[in-house]
Amino acid sequence: MRHSIFALLIGLGISSTASAAELTADEQAVWQLEEAYWRYVQAGDVENYVTLWHERFVGWPCFSAEPSDKSKIGGWVQEIRDNRLKFTYELRPLAVRVFDDVAIVQYAAEYVTQYDDGTRSGAGIWRKFTHTWKKTDGRWQIITGMCAAQAPLVAPRS
Repeated sequence: MRHSIFALLIGLGISSTASAAELTADEQAVWQLEEAYWRYVQAGDVENYVTLWHERFVGWPCFSAEPSDKSKIGGWVQEIRDNRLKFTYELRPLAVRVFDDVAIVQYAAEYVTQYDDGTRSGAGIWRKFTHTWKKTDGRWQIITGMCAAQAPLVAPRS
């Protein structure tokens, strides 16, 4: 019970930190780039999407069984564009922190892809994201990230 209350208090504290009124100018700028990320995905705009990623990026996308580098990061956006898929999303910002030239962003996202045959994938599935951004030559870019299922993993005891 104590762990649940503690987790709830931490969750509430983190959630309140993402309030736009409390963000610094750099934190707001980085969050706006996260929002641009999703607009680019929805539009199938691979060219602008890949500009958000640092050349030396390494991270673990939702759709991958292993870490990826920048060369593979735009494939899912290209699929949306090339197949003219309908893509919708909802974001829940949870935390944004800037430490000099590095920013950490954590949020939840639900994204849904609708296919030509009327089927959909992703509805009701919330994922948690962490992106780490680095400011180089006055420009923020993602240097690493991780995506995972939103629900915490509960390991069985034996």
